[in-house]
Amino acid sequence: MLLCIAVSDLFGQSVGVKADRNQVLIGERVQYDLMVNLPTPGYAMNFNLPDSVPHFEVIENINFDTLSTNGGAFLIHKKLILTSFDSGTWYIPSFQVIVQRNNTARTFNTDSILVDVGYSPSDSTNALRDIKPVMEVNVTDYFWIYVASIVLGLLIIGYLIYNYFKNRKKKPVPVFHSELTPYQEAMKALDDLRKYDLQKPVDIKLFHSSLTEIFKKYYSRKLGRNLFDKTTGDILITLNEQQDPGSVSAIAEALRCTDAVKFAKYIPVASESNHSAARVKVTIDGIEKNDSPTKTN
Repeated sequence: MLLCIAVSDLFGQSVGVKADRNQVLIGERVQYDLMVNLPTPGYAMNFNLPDSVPHFEVIENINFDTLSTNGGAFLIHKKLILTSFDSGTWYIPSFQVIVQRNNTARTFNTDSILVDVGYSPSDSTNALRDIKPVMEVNVTDYFWIYVASIVLGLLIIGYLIYNYFKNRKKKPVPVFHSELTPYQEAMKALDDLRKYDLQKPVDIKLFHSSLTEIFKKYYSRKLGRNLFDKTTGDILITLNEQQDPGSVSAIAEALRCTDAVKFAKYIPVASESNHSAARVKVTIDGIEKNDSPTKTN
């Protein structure tokens, strides 16, 4: 390995540079080392590296590191990795290194280093080389794979079409189908409300939420259409068209109480909750008595 070293001494301080090679191919790296020897610690270093180096590119600019020598002096080391894409013989130029302590500063100029950048040598032997034999290529016949894929695709499409027409002919299941009549199902659900403890806020909310669902499901089955997405006002309008004003008034009070519990976080006393359940039962009994809806599931 050829090294280029430049050293300058002044008052016990010295600055030296070296390169790990002086001949490189285009694009190869050159390691440039800067070494500063100091007699004691406490010095500040300033290495004036320009923004660009003629004919060279700075790939890495590694920070200073410090080593202590056996004699008590200190060695400051900095490493640069350079490369060049210009063929020719070029100098890594001289750089300024400023060593400062307290208010005293000294400037050192490093030596320039000559580097020869060239291309890889061409083959001058003109030796004849054997021609590689022709490689045999195995050709796979995919014809039957394509045929099998098409047949499988047609079978899947046929199966999907068959299921579509088969399911379309099935009679739709009635709204909220149950083995019980709408009235029987509603009465059973009202009896199940006894499981809730009306002294607990959580159970009170579940009680009134279930109360609304019981009536909506009952009246949906009576009318043959889903009323679960209807508001209390919509249900009361539908009831007003089908029932007498007394039934509408009774269920209106109960449904509005459940809305207050659900949306306004109102907590009624146990007697008020039981009264709402009783009004729902009275309304259902009245609807069954009048039997005004035209469709029953």
